[in-house]
Amino acid sequence: MNPPQDRIPEEKTQEVFTLAAQLYAQHNQSYSVQELMEAGAEAKIPPEFIQQAVEQIQLQRLQTQQPVATKRPKPYVLGLVIGLPVLAAVALAGWLIPKNVATNPPANPAPISGQPQVGDAMQGTGNFKCANLSLEGQDLSGQNLKGADCTNAKLANANLKGVNLEGANLSRADLRNADLSGANLKGADLANADLSKAILSDANLEGANLGNSDLRNANLGNANLTKVDLAEAKTEGANLSGIKK
Repeated sequence: MNPPQDRIPEEKTQEVFTLAAQLYAQHNQSYSVQELMEAGAEAKIPPEFIQQAVEQIQLQRLQTQQPVATKRPKPYVLGLVIGLPVLAAVALAGWLIPKNVATNPPANPAPISGQPQVGDAMQGTGNFKCANLSLEGQDLSGQNLKGADCTNAKLANANLKGVNLEGANLSRADLRNADLSGANLKGADLANADLSKAILSDANLEGANLGNSDLRNANLGNANLTKVDLAEAKTEGANLSGIKK
């Protein structure tokens, strides 16, 4: 039997687990999305909310990489950034510690195949997702978002100048007044997107799908429209000077 002084009172166990999880997090540095989802399951957090939190943090990472901050992050983004480590610490207390006490984990565990890593830049891999999110007025200029899924995203007035969105899904996205000048939209899906008054000058839209899109009063000056699908697109008042077909 352990001496009384070696036993931890029940009311202190949660504090021990939480601190241990924090210490382990400092030691381990990062977790895969799969590990966070499994930890979230212990805390009864549905996996889709873990995924959404990861995506929001990815977005914040992209924004903080900008040389000049243009807007303050929205409160719900800050809440996710602050709240996720707390939730993870509580969940990890009951899941990560028992798992890792039995074995001595390697210093740099191999990533789980097919799962994006929280610490990765997530750019240019097709893992970036902003589907159904509101990013109005955000500055994402110059980012590499190749293959991104931004279906139904609200990107009105966003600065997307020079962004690589090759093969991205922007169907039904709200891109009113967005600055997409010089952007790479080769093969992108912009079907049913609202691009009214958007700036698309010098953009590469080769092979893009603009079917049923709204391009009224948009600036497409010198844009590459080779093999672009413009079936039933609204182009009234659009600047089409110097376009390449």
